[in-house]
Amino acid sequence: MSHGYLTALFDILGFERRLEVIGLAEMRSRYEALIASVNYRQEQTTRVFGDLDFQEAPYWTSEGDVMIFSKTHGAYASDSILLWMNRTWPIARNKTPEEMEKLSKDQASGWAYHPIPCDNFLDVCNDLICRGIEIGLPLRGALAAGLAVMEEDRNIFIGHPIIEAARLERGQRLIGASLCRSFVSQTIPKRYVLEFDVHIKNRETTWSGLVLDWPRHWRNTRTDDPAAAIELLNTDQPYSTYYENTCSLIEHSQLFAGRFESLTETSIRAVYKPFSYSNEALAVHARAVRRIPIGK
Repeated sequence: MSHGYLTALFDILGFERRLEVIGLAEMRSRYEALIASVNYRQEQTTRVFGDLDFQEAPYWTSEGDVMIFSKTHGAYASDSILLWMNRTWPIARNKTPEEMEKLSKDQASGWAYHPIPCDNFLDVCNDLICRGIEIGLPLRGALAAGLAVMEEDRNIFIGHPIIEAARLERGQRLIGASLCRSFVSQTIPKRYVLEFDVHIKNRETTWSGLVLDWPRHWRNTRTDDPAAAIELLNTDQPYSTYYENTCSLIEHSQLFAGRFESLTETSIRAVYKPFSYSNEALAVHARAVRRIPIGK
């Protein structure tokens, strides 16, 4: 059965040459580091909350906001990495569109029939890009959304968002990720994206005009200079433009440092309308919990 998904497709820049230089065993080791980056948040959540039987759902924090638990999945083959997240809560995945529309209007439980906020998925994508830079596997990617078949247990991945992402990914000269139009049809907090276009080779019609602001994520989770890390990777002349454009993106991101990060702008309740009602009206699953930072 097809569902709505957020998807991200990445490839490793200059993969063939890197494999020749570092060898298969080292490449596998670095791939394991990328996979660990994708799995980190999920594993930490399981460690911290596993005994409390927390499921994929929203939960009230003791501070009065909502914490979202959502799962990001990954598949890896040669130089390609595919990430995806289901856009619907488990309780809603067997509902028809007509049922979803009707149920979404209820203030008390309507949140369950609106798309899952994309914050966690974007955090994973950002950290994957940053980790790739750190270990010498720079990534170029694109994000899309739509109906797809994502059967992880059978390795079957089919759908228009994968096609869209692949088409846009190929058309850019950049370390990072661009967003397809299909992806920006949802609410995206301002801290995650930037308007930036110097990296686009051809004006692909599926492109939204936005890129992920991974340099902001780097500044918030790491202490070294991202531009210096990019310069260390800039050793292949055929890809010099990619690194130059990436340094331009880092400079552009710096112009917005410290913006869009107030409590109001990072609050799930403030940003996402389905969670904006009073605590009494919302029937979100859980007991109040203390917010625990998830990240490096």
